[in-house]
Amino acid sequence: MEQQHWLQKVEANIGGVPDISCDSQLLTRRIMQYTREGIVIMDARGRVVEVNPAFCQHCELDASTLLGRHLTHVSKGLHNGRYYRRIWKRLQYQEQWEGEVEQINRHGEVATHWLMLRLIRDEAGIISHIIGIVDNISRLRQSEERLSFLAHHDSLTGTANREFLISWFNRISMALATDEQLALLFIDLDRFKPINDGFGHGVGDRVLKALAGRLQKMTGDNEIVARIGGDEFVLVWRDIDEESQLFERAGRLVEALEAPVRVDHHELSVGASVGISLYPLHGLEIETLLRYADTAMYEAKSRSRSHISLFDSHSFSRLKQRTRLAQEVREALEQQQLYLEYQPRITLQHQTLPAVEALLRWHHPVLGVVMPNVFLPAARDAGLLGRLAEWVCTEAAAQLVEWRQQGWSGRISLNMSGLEPELEQLRILRLLDRLREQGVSPADFELELRSDFIMRRSESLMRVLTAFRDAGTTIYLDNVGHGRFRFDTLKSLPIDGIKLDRGLLSDSMDEFDRAVIQSLLALARTLGLTTVACGVETQAQLALLRQYGCQQVQGALVASPLPPAQVPSFIPALAE
Repeated sequence: MEQQHWLQKVEANIGGVPDISCDSQLLTRRIMQYTREGIVIMDARGRVVEVNPAFCQHCELDASTLLGRHLTHVSKGLHNGRYYRRIWKRLQYQEQWEGEVEQINRHGEVATHWLMLRLIRDEAGIISHIIGIVDNISRLRQSEERLSFLAHHDSLTGTANREFLISWFNRISMALATDEQLALLFIDLDRFKPINDGFGHGVGDRVLKALAGRLQKMTGDNEIVARIGGDEFVLVWRDIDEESQLFERAGRLVEALEAPVRVDHHELSVGASVGISLYPLHGLEIETLLRYADTAMYEAKSRSRSHISLFDSHSFSRLKQRTRLAQEVREALEQQQLYLEYQPRITLQHQTLPAVEALLRWHHPVLGVVMPNVFLPAARDAGLLGRLAEWVCTEAAAQLVEWRQQGWSGRISLNMSGLEPELEQLRILRLLDRLREQGVSPADFELELRSDFIMRRSESLMRVLTAFRDAGTTIYLDNVGHGRFRFDTLKSLPIDGIKLDRGLLSDSMDEFDRAVIQSLLALARTLGLTTVACGVETQAQLALLRQYGCQQVQGALVASPLPPAQVPSFIPALAE
């Protein structure tokens, strides 16, 4: 009766401060009722004798259903009987146990609980009860899993990060069969920076996510894709038996990355260069393989035809040379070691000299004359492409002023091969300013850009070329017939002419090669484009070009590149 009196008194105080005079048993029950943790009291055999509301909520059952049931039968657990028998054995020896238990909730989701159990013995030392305290830690586990994911993955693309890549590689390489190898692909996006600069980081991020998704689709089970830099990714492929198989698969990957990414109203084309190293052929440590694949990637980036390169010893030697040249290019600019030569280009019909092509050269104090295909990659590494492009424009403009004073009326064609990234990054006004500052008009100049570069039709580059043409500059598509070329794209490009690649006029030219030359010249004529053939060295080649209607030619048959002083006095002369 006395306990009922106190219980009624406590219940009357619900919602306020409990009466501090209530006995400890009633106070304990009241605490059980309001605590967030689920509390269950069981007999010595594990059958429920009392629960609090929080425990009912965790189990998704009411108290009347729970009473008398064994704890292991309370919910749809994910643990078998052996798991609970181990818990019972631990309880007997250590008096207590705590750990995680999982169950399926009413929504079919896995709920994780932290369960603490403790034995209660009577005065004789016999187990009388078992007390359990349970708390739902599902959200905590989800947060921990999320934090773990973020710690090992790139937050933007969801791919692995460098740290996880290294740990994953170390695990997987130890589990390989003796005859199994891995291919590590180092991928650098070729034209991502202009997109980021020209359209903003928001657009750039969406492009990165889209491309990362394509990379993940190219990655199978037990393989990985990781983002290790702003626009750099690494893939590790397994089951690579033949080199031809590897290059075929890598080719499909490059094609997937070159497909335009649509963001809002923009179609943005990126593309990639891929360097490959092999485990264990090229090394056993991932840092070594990354360095070698990076070396091969730069080799691929310097090519115009293939953007995939497999590491070899020659690549490493070239990298060492380029690293040295990267340090010396700045000195070359400051010490006036760079210079321009000019190759004449003549018309076939009237044998006039409409233009000369400016060719960049470096007179290295030790190596002698170094060609652009050797030092431009080094200049890119040193971040000097912009300064080189400005130097070329300034030097050519100053030279034209001098030639104008001598009565020469031709134009200068600026070969921008290797310098296109500077144009694509919208540095157009700076280059045009360099021309005007020398007192010449942009209409006195032509720009030559590689066909495989311009055929990708990035929006930023198209805007640049349109701005040049609006200023009066003539645009030529260079190296046509070498690398990427699409006939259906040609008519929509902002260009004025095409230059046939010297490779089309090889000594082993067959009927197919002749047909290609004839088709290109006919198409250009239909589109109203000026046509120029490069690398003309023989009278037979010249006769073929006359027959197919080529308008202009340049090459050794016309003249080798000339120093500036010889250009105004050069007199074109070709045998009919």
